[in-house]
Formats: sequence, C-alpha cells, structure tokens
Amino acid sequence: RSPYKVLGGKSRSKQESYCSSDPEPYFNRWKLRFSPPHSNCTSTGKYLFFKHIRKAGGTTLRSYFNDVFLYHGKPRGMKEYGRSRRRPSEPDAVYFVEQEFSTMDYKCPIIDPRWNNSLRIITLRHPIERHISEFFFSGPGQHFPIHRDQLYVNQTYTKELSEFLEENVPAWMERDGGKEGMVGKFNMLFGRFYVDNFQLRALAGCSSRECLEEKNFTDENILKYIQNFHPSVKSYATPVPKCTNFIQVQRTTNLLEMCSKMQKDDCSNGCDGPCFYPSVAWGEMKTKDIERAFEALKAYDVVLLMETFDEEDQSAWLSDVMGVPRDADFALSKRDAKNSVVEKSNKREKTHFYRDLFEILAPEVLSRVEDENKLEIMFFDRAVEINNIKTCQWERDVK
Repeated sequence: RSPYKVLGGKSRSKQESYCSSDPEPYFNRWKLRFSPPHSNCTSTGKYLFFKHIRKAGGTTLRSYFNDVFLYHGKPRGMKEYGRSRRRPSEPDAVYFVEQEFSTMDYKCPIIDPRWNNSLRIITLRHPIERHISEFFFSGPGQHFPIHRDQLYVNQTYTKELSEFLEENVPAWMERDGGKEGMVGKFNMLFGRFYVDNFQLRALAGCSSRECLEEKNFTDENILKYIQNFHPSVKSYATPVPKCTNFIQVQRTTNLLEMCSKMQKDDCSNGCDGPCFYPSVAWGEMKTKDIERAFEALKAYDVVLLMETFDEEDQSAWLSDVMGVPRDADFALSKRDAKNSVVEKSNKREKTHFYRDLFEILAPEVLSRVEDENKLEIMFFDRAVEINNIKTCQWERDVK
C-alpha cells in the first residue's frame, strides 16, 4: 500500500467503518452517466470534466483520456474540431473539457446543471512537491536542472544548487504576477508563476455576492461580470462544440487547442462546460475556504493523487469508472509520466523528493514555503482522506 494510504490519518481497515456505499455504482460510470435514459441528458451537454491541477500529473491524464475517447469510438482530435465548427451539438456526443487556468466555484456541483451530466475527475499533489516542481518546470529552476548523477556526489554542484535555491525560490515567490497580480483575473488566474495555496484556490472560488462581500470584493463591475455568466442567469442547455476541448494528437504531449487558453471568438468565457463561469479566488485564504474546497472535492467521481495514481488499485479504479479494460495498453499503471522534471526511482521519492532535497539544501526556504501554504497542506490531508474513502467504496462495488 502507498504511504499516502497511511498518511491520510486512518488505515484502510479503520476506514471500512465509515466507508458508506455510493448510491451510483463505480463500475462503468461512463455508460451510466452518458447513455440514455440518464435524466436531463437531452437538455444539457454530456461532459468528461477534468480539473487539471498544474504539475500534478495533468498531462499524463490528458493523454489517458484521449485514449479513453478513442476506445469508446468518440475521438477528440483536431479533425473533429474542424467538423464541430460546421455543425451543432450531437445528441450522443461526449465533450471533453479541461479546466487548468481557472478557479472553480465551490458551489458549482449544486448550481451548474451540467455537473450532473458529467464525469468529474481531478488529481492532486502534495502542495510542497507541486510548488517546487512548478519552480523547476516553468520558474527560475528550469535554468538550473537537477542532475541526479551530480547531486550529493559533486560537492561543487551541490553547493551551487543550494545557493541557487536559497536565492531564487524566495524571489520567485515574491515577484509580481503572483498574489498581487491575481486580482481581477478569472480564466487566467493560474499561470506559470507562484500562487500561494494554489490547489485550495483552485477549488474554493466564490460567485455569490455574500461570499464575495465576505472576501471584501464589492466592485460592482466585477459583480456584474460574474452575474452575467452565472448559471442562475445564463442558460447553458446547448453546448458549443467548438468551445470544448480537442486534443492535438500529433503532439507527443497531447496539447489542447486554444479554447482553454481563453480565445475571444465565440468562446467568450473560455471553454463551454461545467464550472467555466467566472468565480473569484483572490485575496487571503482562510480556514473556511478549506471547507468550501472540501465540499467541491467530494462531488467529484474520482479524486486521484499524483503520488499514487499509477498504482494497480488506483489504475483499476479509474479504468472501471471509464468503462475500459483494466489491462488496456493505455492503463494508468502502464503509462510513463509526462512533463516530469525529475525521474523518481522509488516510492519515497515519488512522495517526498523535493521536501527531502530542501531539508538538506535549503531548510529555511522549505519552512517559508510550508508556512505560506499551510492551509493548502491541511486541505491536501483532507483530499487524501477522500481518495481513501472513494477507493474503499469502489472496492465494495466490485466485490
């Protein structure tokens, strides 16, 4: 068993006592969710909704979902994008939408009618590991790569890396584009820069006047903008196919076409899909935001952890939900990680590589990153618990 099955606070055997059955079976939820006579399936679109948390295995999952669509005979390549520009939505279509750069309104599962007609998948990662991975992937760290054959062996290299981290990580955390630069942004909130409590902000967005006033955002222009796209006002009954995601299969990393990057043509709010209406996650995060994000997280069908998602039980769980064979060539347990900055050689490195590195080379910087993201760490502990409970429910289903 993965260490995260223990770090969640309860062993699997103890979880059995509160592992209640989900009212909807996990096995082949793809078919249950997307095949008639699912309620409302003719009045709103049907979506595979992937909440892509940056540097948490999202590119690997995107590639996996492409294979799932191909397995079910519903390709999502750029050829289909060209067709979608010329014809309306189809009654049996399943649309892929990936939310990476926007925050999600924590009330979306309750107020957005598209949520119930979607399969909802998310993968999370320990906050410190995710933040530092971002630093090395798109921040200053990309200019000082980690060489495993030199680390701790070559004293000059190791000392230079230590000095580099002590100087550049704090500067990266402080530079413009992070905290202060977030205010006023919606669909491009999470770019390639540091944002504290990143995963918490991604799921604890506000769209109601009450919540926004609580966070001291009372600008009437902002409130009006949010209201114009809110599901209580705007109808999302008919999908706009070309504003959903299509995958550039010719790219080895399975990049998406530009709808998710906020194009201004017919896709005025980014992608057309659940939770793509504007919500706010600016300002100071508080403990109440943990509860908000936790409520949103519980509504997902599958909550994966990057540290464990390639293990046999997690891979089998996702395969069952997606209605594909567990031993398929594209199974999650058989995939190589994409966009990985450092190859991890054992379970300890998969869960603690960057924390162990900073504990030795830059302990004061590690303490600062932990302090600024303590709420996100608390939220991640709750996410581990949700992953364990949902996995337990699935195991009961398939017994």
